[in-house]
Amino acid sequence: MSDNNQTLKNLLNFGVNLKLDSEEENRFYALSFSAWMMQQEDFDSAMISDEKIEIYYYAELVMVVEIKNSTLTLEPITESCFEAVMMVLKFISERHELTRNEYSRLSIREVNLEEQESEEQDSEDESEWI
Repeated sequence: MSDNNQTLKNLLNFGVNLKLDSEEENRFYALSFSAWMMQQEDFDSAMISDEKIEIYYYAELVMVVEIKNSTLTLEPITESCFEAVMMVLKFISERHELTRNEYSRLSIREVNLEEQESEEQDSEDESEWI
């Protein structure tokens, strides 16, 4: 078996470790990937759960991508899924760090808003005692 065939076999058997930190980040990554796929010419995608994304090529379901426990796995549906596999790899190579940074930025903003709301609530509680 050639090295390329073995690499593809390993990809299908073991997936790609994305090094994501939480279930929320897994869901954000899946949503980001799905949205990106919808923007690609000749491709479409549909979220069938928080973890699974159907990939369509020329309106034909060719593959299901699952992002679970920080691992992206591929389930080919048809033999014409090569282009879809290449798009998954393109997303990982071009958008992985950007997607993780976007999640971190949004998470920090959410934590700051929660802290601000908590401080405002504490301040209101204190003013009631006066």
